[in-house]
Amino acid sequence: MIFFFNQAMRAPWEGKTSIYSYIREQGEQVDGSLPDDEEFWAGSKFRWIAGGLDGAMGHHAGPGSMSDEVRELVHLLAKHSRKPKNATRKALYAKLVKMELGGGSFDSILTEVRKHPGVKPGAVFQEAAWFAEHAAHRNVVKFGIALLGLFQNEKVKDLLLTLGRHDEFTLYAAVAIQNGMEDSNEVLFELARKVHGWGKIHLVERLEPATREIKDWLLRHGCRNNVMNEYLACICARNGGLREALSSERVDGELFDGATVIMEALLNGGPAEDIDDYEDAPQVVSDYVRLARDMGSTVRYLSVIMKLDDYLAGDEEKWAGRMAAGWTEELRCGSKEICQSVIAEFRWRSIVMDAVRSGNMADLYHGAECAGKLGIDIWDVLYEQLALKPLQDFHLGQLMEKDDPVRVRKLVQFAVEHLPLQDIASGPADEIGLGKEYAVHRSLGTILQRLDRFEGMGEELILAGLNSPVVSNRNMALQALEGWDAAAWGDRLVEAVNQLSEAEPVDSVKERIRELREVKGL
Repeated sequence: MIFFFNQAMRAPWEGKTSIYSYIREQGEQVDGSLPDDEEFWAGSKFRWIAGGLDGAMGHHAGPGSMSDEVRELVHLLAKHSRKPKNATRKALYAKLVKMELGGGSFDSILTEVRKHPGVKPGAVFQEAAWFAEHAAHRNVVKFGIALLGLFQNEKVKDLLLTLGRHDEFTLYAAVAIQNGMEDSNEVLFELARKVHGWGKIHLVERLEPATREIKDWLLRHGCRNNVMNEYLACICARNGGLREALSSERVDGELFDGATVIMEALLNGGPAEDIDDYEDAPQVVSDYVRLARDMGSTVRYLSVIMKLDDYLAGDEEKWAGRMAAGWTEELRCGSKEICQSVIAEFRWRSIVMDAVRSGNMADLYHGAECAGKLGIDIWDVLYEQLALKPLQDFHLGQLMEKDDPVRVRKLVQFAVEHLPLQDIASGPADEIGLGKEYAVHRSLGTILQRLDRFEGMGEELILAGLNSPVVSNRNMALQALEGWDAAAWGDRLVEAVNQLSEAEPVDSVKERIRELREVKGL
């Protein structure tokens, strides 16, 4: 009984590593992990990358709403601020750990804190700093940082910068810094150079281009991030002054590299503003292709030039709108002529093959993209690389793009020999298939999604897909069979589909099976 009593009395942070100390000990190279990962993600089918949940909700969801739970939390905070006690701190902490909190929720909390008549500001600041520094759970740390944003907080600058180095907390640190420091823009710039994921996106979005140093950084390094460069391309182009920078007769290599990253992301489009939203696009494109004639020497540059060539061709309906937005026929035709002359240079064939053979994934990606447009056959090279490392989804996807049944049969046989099909076919379930434990399932799915074009090929793979716990595997297996004549199925596939019609746990997939059986006359 004493043991259980002591456990109940124990504070929820005791005996656990504080998140602040965990990040601080990692130094400048902060990874995406946190000491509360196992507890926070318990029961979840997948885990977001650091900062991913707040980032996605902040960019693609509406604001949070006031709730009774928020009001209760703030009431408890106010009570604690008037008479701080360990019991109320524990109650606050425990409530925060259990709450589902996102960026919108914190907005609601702070609004309620501002208007609550019983809040004692000095005590709230001290408690916020304590939570940020000592808490072992991310919700509590975020709560502490958010509260610090209600005050002048230069005295806890190092605390905010340390926590902000982790992408899970950068958004909260950025808002607190903006709201609570006189030199907030310089502090945001200091932090922006230390993060690479969602944190960098949040910081660049908030960074004012107040100095030449900041503008230069935005153009050279600001756009690259580990989530999607597309989020920041237009912001960096505008705030960094890309039009002015590229208008010079010559530019340095670092600027041209940064401009290439920005241009590529603008051409890719979505989920943020793209090249047609960028008001300086006509002049920037013209200057970029002019500079690329002499400076472009890698497959990434070639890839961008090819995308620009496609963009400049486009359909005439879109170009009618572009002409009204600042383009001229002279700029369009002149830029396209340069793109085509660059693409036609013979030197690219060896550069593309070197990139494909390099082993560097970024070079390989751009090299494969360019090889397809130049008509260079790289299938054998990719197959040799796959043989050395079988679970490479990019390679599998590229190799399955070919319409050559002889080559596809060879790849299918390779997959049968190298994928643990019996382990994959553990029975249908409702799994999303994310995480390392599902790597082989994803490899199988990469092949299955193209087998509908090759009737009668890959029976063993389809059978494994039909019995996979990953929903997308079963859907891809069914897609393959939808593309085949029923006469090509064979008894084993017919039996497997019939059995799955009874065992399938997902309603939408079950309905797809019913429709398939009806269409095929099973």
